[in-house]
Amino acid sequence: MAARSRQFLLVVAAFAAAAILANVALLEFYVTNAHALEGPTRLVQYAGSAIAIVALSAALLKLLLPKLALWRILLAVGIAALVFCSYHEIKALQKALTFDGAGWLAPAWIAVTIAAGLLALVSFRRPAAVPVILILSIAYVAPSTVQAIALLAKSQGSRASSYKLAASPDQARISPNIYWIVLDGYPRRDVLKESFGFDNSRFLQSLDTIGFTVLEGSLSNFPITAYSISSTLSMDYTVRASGDEIQPFPLNDLYPVIKGKGPVVSRLKAAGYNYVHFENGYDYLTKCALDERRCVHGKQGLSELDVAILSNTPVIDLVTDFEEMTGKADAPLFAWGGVDDLGAKLGVIQQTPAPFFLYAHVLAPHPPMRFRADCSARPAEPDLQAWNPAGRPAFVDQLRCTNAQAEILLQRIVRSDPAAILILQSDHGTAFNGQFAKPPTEWSDADLHERFGALNAMRLPAECRDKLRPDLTLIDTFPLVLSCLTGEEFQRQPPRFFVTPYDDSPDFGRAFEYPPDRVQAGLGHQARAPQ
Repeated sequence: MAARSRQFLLVVAAFAAAAILANVALLEFYVTNAHALEGPTRLVQYAGSAIAIVALSAALLKLLLPKLALWRILLAVGIAALVFCSYHEIKALQKALTFDGAGWLAPAWIAVTIAAGLLALVSFRRPAAVPVILILSIAYVAPSTVQAIALLAKSQGSRASSYKLAASPDQARISPNIYWIVLDGYPRRDVLKESFGFDNSRFLQSLDTIGFTVLEGSLSNFPITAYSISSTLSMDYTVRASGDEIQPFPLNDLYPVIKGKGPVVSRLKAAGYNYVHFENGYDYLTKCALDERRCVHGKQGLSELDVAILSNTPVIDLVTDFEEMTGKADAPLFAWGGVDDLGAKLGVIQQTPAPFFLYAHVLAPHPPMRFRADCSARPAEPDLQAWNPAGRPAFVDQLRCTNAQAEILLQRIVRSDPAAILILQSDHGTAFNGQFAKPPTEWSDADLHERFGALNAMRLPAECRDKLRPDLTLIDTFPLVLSCLTGEEFQRQPPRFFVTPYDDSPDFGRAFEYPPDRVQAGLGHQARAPQ
């Protein structure tokens, strides 16, 4: 009986060690990215899956190798899982050494994983190995576990202290349905002509024929999606002064606004509007809130968060390598959302009781370059930062596809809902000049022109069109719309322009403001980099 109890405890301890080792990468991922995550729910799901895979793998190996002690198999599976989920380390080395690993690196790492598991299976022969590995595993993850607990507590406290919106009912004189469609990374006409040699006149003229006004001098106020969308939906700049510096609002404070909990949606709801949120199925930032009543899903597949998590393993590279070798890009794993995904759900959206406000964020023409000009699928790695200068022709092809699909969608909306307000915008321009590989203080006039120049076209009721100006910035969008609905005076925000670097930049957590005349006219002033 005592021997059986000892064996049971050995198996339990070995399983605990294997479960910890299999989730080291997930724990470190959460600690590194907690500032950009709405919560740990998805990671907890992956952690549960990892533990289940460990158990299943050990059970199968036990069936194949019945004479081996189960605790030995569990330790070997745990070591193999640790190696398998450390693929991102070798990818970082590949990037640093700039060698090409396409086609062979992922299979090679699987071979290394198997070798590590076999070595562990051969090496761990004595039961004393179990408590040693368990203690080492706990010690290894202890610092990250403490950090994760602290970050989780901080995020919960931040959500608990989020501001409450008290919106008084607006006296709307008209209540048309409002469609706000964001085409991510869509440049302005002049940027396309100057930087890509592409004349976008035909598409813009098609907008004009169905009642749109194209604002030819419009600019984004922030060249990053999270800050651009949240500032538009807040009707205010999502930065604050901190001594002599300017700090952007924390990302966790922006998520509720982007998901329909901000001032614009609050005011529209108070005026009797129903809110509809379309999520494109890939972009993590613009997913529906967990409690969203009217969430319309685009194409379903692995999301941006799923890809980021699975990139700790060779899985993503195996899929993209296969697509590249076979030329087949229709794998259902990736939700490569295009405008057609929104068009497919238009009927569902229009079943919402009127009046409604739709926010639909479409991840096109933004990279990855996954659509050809005829909208057939192109093999592409799931990298949202793939602004490779050599990819300009592929971007133009993807933009042609976006134009074709958007033209059909907008004509459908106008035919079925002729009184609607339609807003077709980008959140920012392109970054083929390598803007985010350099400090904001080194951005040239050409860098600013490319990244801040954004598509902005509005279809407003006739009585509101005289308020449109070609140089309106995106932050003016909903003050203008609300003015149109209520008849109140439209007051523009003083134009301001900020760069908020990504989290892989040493300047992350700071905002850099550029003088309006430089961004608007390229007059050569320097960015204000707070000290």
